[in-house]
Amino acid sequence: MSDVKTALLVLFALMHLKSLPGVYTVRSLYYFVQPRSLLYYVKPGYRPKPRVGLLGTKRYHSRVWFDDLDLNIHLNNSSYNKMMDFARIDLCTSLFPSWQHLHKFDILLAQTVLLFKAEVPRFSKYTITSRIFTWDDKWIWIQHRFSIKRKVKPVRKTLEIMDAAVHSAKEAIDKTSEASSDVPDKLCCIAYSRMVFKTPKGKTIKPAALFEKMGHKEAYPGEWEQYRLLGMSLVESMMKIEGHSAEATPAASRRLVAPTRAKI
Repeated sequence: MSDVKTALLVLFALMHLKSLPGVYTVRSLYYFVQPRSLLYYVKPGYRPKPRVGLLGTKRYHSRVWFDDLDLNIHLNNSSYNKMMDFARIDLCTSLFPSWQHLHKFDILLAQTVLLFKAEVPRFSKYTITSRIFTWDDKWIWIQHRFSIKRKVKPVRKTLEIMDAAVHSAKEAIDKTSEASSDVPDKLCCIAYSRMVFKTPKGKTIKPAALFEKMGHKEAYPGEWEQYRLLGMSLVESMMKIEGHSAEATPAASRRLVAPTRAKI
Protein backbone atom coordinates (compact mmCIF):
# COMPACT_ATOMS: atom_id res chain seq x y z
CA MET A 1 0.00 0.00 0.00
CA SER A 2 2.86 2.35 0.78
CA ASP A 3 4.31 1.74 -2.68
CA VAL A 4 1.02 2.77 -4.25
CA LYS A 5 0.92 5.96 -2.19
CA THR A 6 4.49 6.75 -3.14
CA ALA A 7 3.74 6.19 -6.80
CA LEU A 8 0.67 8.43 -6.58
CA LEU A 9 2.64 11.17 -4.84
CA VAL A 10 5.39 11.01 -7.46
CA LEU A 11 2.80 11.11 -10.24
CA PHE A 12 1.08 14.09 -8.63
CA ALA A 13 4.41 15.90 -8.28
CA LEU A 14 5.27 15.29 -11.92
CA MET A 15 1.86 16.55 -13.00
CA HIS A 16 2.45 19.78 -11.05
CA LEU A 17 6.20 20.05 -11.54
CA LYS A 18 6.19 23.72 -12.56
CA SER A 19 4.34 24.71 -9.37
CA LEU A 20 6.55 22.89 -6.86
CA PRO A 21 8.40 25.05 -4.29
CA GLY A 22 11.66 26.44 -5.64
CA VAL A 23 11.02 25.61 -9.30
CA TYR A 24 10.07 29.19 -10.19
CA THR A 25 13.25 30.51 -8.54
CA VAL A 26 15.48 27.96 -10.27
CA ARG A 27 13.95 28.72 -13.66
CA SER A 28 14.46 32.44 -13.11
CA LEU A 29 18.06 32.12 -11.91
CA TYR A 30 18.94 30.00 -14.94
CA TYR A 31 19.26 33.13 -17.09
CA PHE A 32 21.68 34.79 -14.66
CA VAL A 33 24.12 31.91 -14.10
CA GLN A 34 24.91 31.05 -17.70
CA PRO A 35 28.65 30.88 -18.46
CA ARG A 36 28.41 33.72 -20.97
CA SER A 37 26.93 36.03 -18.34
CA LEU A 38 29.59 35.20 -15.72
CA LEU A 39 32.61 35.18 -18.03
CA TYR A 40 33.69 38.67 -17.00
CA TYR A 41 34.58 37.31 -13.52
CA VAL A 42 37.45 35.26 -14.99
CA LYS A 43 38.23 37.41 -18.03
CA PRO A 44 39.15 41.01 -17.11
CA GLY A 45 37.71 43.63 -19.41
CA TYR A 46 35.15 41.29 -20.94
CA ARG A 47 31.85 42.95 -21.79
CA PRO A 48 29.09 40.68 -23.16
CA LYS A 49 27.28 42.06 -26.19
CA PRO A 50 23.49 42.05 -26.59
CA ARG A 51 22.19 38.95 -28.33
CA VAL A 52 19.11 40.78 -29.63
CA GLY A 53 18.82 44.17 -31.28
CA LEU A 54 16.91 46.84 -29.41
CA LEU A 55 13.98 46.62 -31.82
CA GLY A 56 14.25 42.85 -32.25
CA THR A 57 12.05 40.09 -30.85
CA LYS A 58 12.68 37.12 -28.55
CA ARG A 59 10.66 33.92 -28.55
CA TYR A 60 9.92 31.89 -25.44
CA HIS A 61 8.35 28.45 -25.87
CA SER A 62 6.29 26.58 -23.31
CA ARG A 63 3.48 24.05 -23.03
CA VAL A 64 0.22 23.98 -21.08
CA TRP A 65 0.52 21.40 -18.29
CA PHE A 66 -1.80 20.13 -15.57
CA ASP A 67 -1.00 22.95 -13.14
CA ASP A 68 -1.77 25.52 -15.86
CA LEU A 69 -5.37 24.43 -16.41
CA ASP A 70 -8.44 26.26 -15.14
CA LEU A 71 -12.05 25.13 -14.86
CA ASN A 72 -12.45 25.51 -18.62
CA ILE A 73 -9.51 23.14 -19.17
CA HIS A 74 -7.23 25.67 -20.86
CA LEU A 75 -4.42 28.03 -19.82
CA ASN A 76 -5.50 29.91 -16.70
CA ASN A 77 -5.09 33.64 -16.10
CA SER A 78 -2.35 33.38 -13.48
CA SER A 79 -0.19 31.26 -15.78
CA TYR A 80 -0.18 34.06 -18.35
CA ASN A 81 1.48 36.39 -15.85
CA LYS A 82 3.85 33.70 -14.59
CA MET A 83 5.06 32.82 -18.08
CA MET A 84 5.37 36.53 -18.92
CA ASP A 85 7.92 36.72 -16.09
CA PHE A 86 10.14 34.17 -17.81
CA ALA A 87 9.62 35.81 -21.21
CA ARG A 88 10.61 39.21 -19.76
CA ILE A 89 13.72 37.79 -18.10
CA ASP A 90 14.68 36.03 -21.32
CA LEU A 91 14.26 39.24 -23.32
CA CYS A 92 16.01 41.50 -20.80
CA THR A 93 19.02 39.21 -20.36
CA SER A 94 19.36 39.15 -24.15
CA LEU A 95 19.02 42.93 -24.52
CA PHE A 96 20.99 43.89 -21.40
CA PRO A 97 23.43 41.04 -20.62
CA SER A 98 24.83 40.97 -17.08
CA TRP A 99 22.72 43.95 -16.06
CA GLN A 100 22.73 42.92 -12.38
CA HIS A 101 26.28 41.54 -12.17
CA LEU A 102 28.18 44.13 -14.18
CA HIS A 103 26.07 47.25 -14.68
CA LYS A 104 24.30 47.22 -11.31
CA PHE A 105 20.76 48.33 -12.08
CA ASP A 106 17.32 46.81 -11.54
CA ILE A 107 14.38 46.37 -13.90
CA LEU A 108 11.13 46.73 -11.96
CA LEU A 109 7.63 45.86 -13.09
CA ALA A 110 4.89 48.46 -12.53
CA GLN A 111 1.89 47.26 -14.53
CA THR A 112 0.63 44.54 -16.87
CA VAL A 113 -2.28 44.70 -19.29
CA LEU A 114 -3.61 41.55 -20.94
CA LEU A 115 -6.00 41.48 -23.90
CA PHE A 116 -7.39 38.01 -24.59
CA LYS A 117 -8.44 36.94 -28.06
CA ALA A 118 -8.58 33.14 -27.97
CA GLU A 119 -7.88 30.31 -25.55
CA VAL A 120 -4.66 28.33 -25.33
CA PRO A 121 -5.94 24.71 -25.32
CA ARG A 122 -4.86 22.06 -22.84
CA PHE A 123 -1.44 20.46 -23.34
CA SER A 124 -0.78 22.62 -26.40
CA LYS A 125 2.57 24.20 -27.14
CA TYR A 126 2.56 27.98 -27.32
CA THR A 127 5.05 30.74 -28.05
CA ILE A 128 5.49 34.11 -26.35
CA THR A 129 7.03 36.66 -28.71
CA SER A 130 8.37 39.60 -26.71
CA ARG A 131 9.82 42.93 -27.81
CA ILE A 132 10.32 46.48 -26.62
CA PHE A 133 7.20 48.31 -27.74
CA THR A 134 7.94 51.91 -26.75
CA TRP A 135 9.42 54.09 -24.00
CA ASP A 136 9.55 57.62 -22.61
CA ASP A 137 11.82 59.45 -20.15
CA LYS A 138 10.84 57.06 -17.35
CA TRP A 139 8.86 54.04 -18.47
CA ILE A 140 9.45 51.25 -20.95
CA TRP A 141 6.66 49.10 -22.39
CA ILE A 142 7.24 45.51 -23.49
CA GLN A 143 4.77 43.67 -25.70
CA HIS A 144 4.10 39.93 -25.38
CA ARG A 145 2.18 37.97 -28.02
CA PHE A 146 0.89 34.51 -27.05
CA SER A 147 0.37 32.34 -30.12
CA ILE A 148 -0.16 28.70 -31.06
CA LYS A 149 0.20 26.76 -34.28
CA ARG A 150 -2.87 26.60 -36.46
CA LYS A 151 -4.22 23.21 -37.43
CA VAL A 152 -4.12 23.05 -41.21
CA LYS A 153 -6.86 20.97 -42.77
CA PRO A 154 -6.02 18.84 -45.84
CA VAL A 155 -6.55 20.74 -49.07
CA ARG A 156 -9.00 19.20 -51.53
CA LYS A 157 -7.58 18.32 -54.92
CA THR A 158 -9.01 20.87 -57.32
CA LEU A 159 -8.85 20.79 -61.09
CA GLU A 160 -5.94 23.25 -61.02
CA ILE A 161 -3.88 20.99 -58.78
CA MET A 162 -4.72 17.95 -60.89
CA ASP A 163 -3.70 19.79 -64.04
CA ALA A 164 -0.44 20.88 -62.42
CA ALA A 165 0.21 17.31 -61.31
CA VAL A 166 -0.12 16.11 -64.89
CA HIS A 167 2.46 18.58 -66.16
CA SER A 168 4.80 18.60 -63.18
CA ALA A 169 4.17 16.53 -60.06
CA LYS A 170 7.17 17.99 -58.32
CA GLU A 171 6.04 21.56 -58.91
CA ALA A 172 2.61 20.78 -57.49
CA ILE A 173 4.15 19.25 -54.34
CA ASP A 174 6.38 22.28 -53.85
CA LYS A 175 3.44 24.65 -54.13
CA THR A 176 1.42 22.64 -51.63
CA SER A 177 4.29 22.56 -49.11
CA GLU A 178 4.89 26.30 -49.47
CA ALA A 179 1.21 27.04 -48.94
CA SER A 180 1.11 24.97 -45.75
CA SER A 181 4.31 26.49 -44.35
CA ASP A 182 3.04 30.06 -44.82
CA VAL A 183 0.09 29.57 -42.47
CA PRO A 184 0.44 32.20 -39.70
CA ASP A 185 0.25 31.30 -36.03
CA LYS A 186 -3.01 31.85 -34.16
CA LEU A 187 -2.83 34.86 -31.85
CA CYS A 188 -4.36 34.10 -28.44
CA CYS A 189 -3.36 37.05 -26.26
CA ILE A 190 -1.54 40.39 -26.45
CA ALA A 191 -0.04 41.67 -23.21
CA TYR A 192 1.92 44.76 -22.23
CA SER A 193 4.35 45.20 -19.34
CA ARG A 194 5.21 48.68 -18.06
CA MET A 195 8.66 48.71 -16.45
CA VAL A 196 11.27 51.10 -15.10
CA PHE A 197 15.06 51.03 -14.70
CA LYS A 198 16.40 51.86 -11.23
CA THR A 199 19.85 52.24 -9.70
CA PRO A 200 20.57 50.39 -6.42
CA LYS A 201 19.83 53.69 -4.62
CA GLY A 202 16.41 53.98 -6.26
CA LYS A 203 17.19 56.62 -8.87
CA THR A 204 15.38 56.27 -12.19
CA ILE A 205 17.51 55.68 -15.29
CA LYS A 206 16.28 57.08 -18.60
CA PRO A 207 15.74 54.23 -21.07
CA ALA A 208 17.37 55.98 -24.05
CA ALA A 209 20.58 56.62 -22.09
CA LEU A 210 20.66 53.02 -20.90
CA PHE A 211 20.20 51.66 -24.41
CA GLU A 212 23.32 53.44 -25.62
CA LYS A 213 25.29 52.41 -22.54
CA MET A 214 24.44 48.75 -23.16
CA GLY A 215 25.83 48.92 -26.70
CA HIS A 216 22.69 49.36 -28.79
CA LYS A 217 22.96 51.57 -31.86
CA GLU A 218 20.50 52.96 -34.37
CA ALA A 219 20.54 51.57 -37.90
CA TYR A 220 19.95 55.12 -39.18
CA PRO A 221 19.43 58.53 -37.52
CA GLY A 222 15.97 58.86 -36.03
CA GLU A 223 15.15 55.13 -36.14
CA TRP A 224 14.49 54.83 -32.41
CA GLU A 225 12.43 58.01 -32.21
CA GLN A 226 10.25 56.99 -35.14
CA TYR A 227 9.67 53.57 -33.61
CA ARG A 228 9.08 55.04 -30.14
CA LEU A 229 6.50 57.59 -31.30
CA LEU A 230 4.49 54.98 -33.17
CA GLY A 231 4.33 52.70 -30.14
CA MET A 232 3.67 55.57 -27.74
CA SER A 233 0.63 56.71 -29.72
CA LEU A 234 -0.91 53.27 -29.30
CA VAL A 235 -0.03 53.06 -25.61
CA GLU A 236 -1.45 56.52 -24.88
CA SER A 237 -4.69 55.61 -26.64
CA MET A 238 -4.96 52.46 -24.54
CA MET A 239 -4.29 54.39 -21.32
CA LYS A 240 -6.86 57.05 -22.23
CA ILE A 241 -9.50 54.38 -22.69
CA GLU A 242 -8.75 52.95 -19.24
CA GLY A 243 -8.65 56.38 -17.59
CA HIS A 244 -11.75 57.67 -19.40
CA SER A 245 -13.90 54.80 -18.19
CA ALA A 246 -13.15 55.73 -14.57
CA GLU A 247 -13.25 59.52 -14.94
CA ALA A 248 -16.43 59.60 -17.00
CA THR A 249 -18.36 57.89 -14.22
CA PRO A 250 -19.63 60.28 -11.51
CA ALA A 251 -18.11 59.84 -8.08
CA ALA A 252 -21.48 59.05 -6.55
CA SER A 253 -22.03 56.11 -8.88
CA ARG A 254 -18.52 54.73 -8.23
CA ARG A 255 -19.14 54.08 -4.53
CA LEU A 256 -19.17 50.50 -3.31
CA VAL A 257 -22.51 48.71 -3.48
CA ALA A 258 -23.47 45.69 -1.42
CA PRO A 259 -23.46 42.59 -3.66
CA THR A 260 -27.00 41.64 -2.63
CA ARG A 261 -28.34 45.07 -3.65
CA ALA A 262 -26.39 45.50 -6.87
CA LYS A 263 -28.45 45.41 -10.05
CA ILE A 264 -27.19 43.10 -12.79
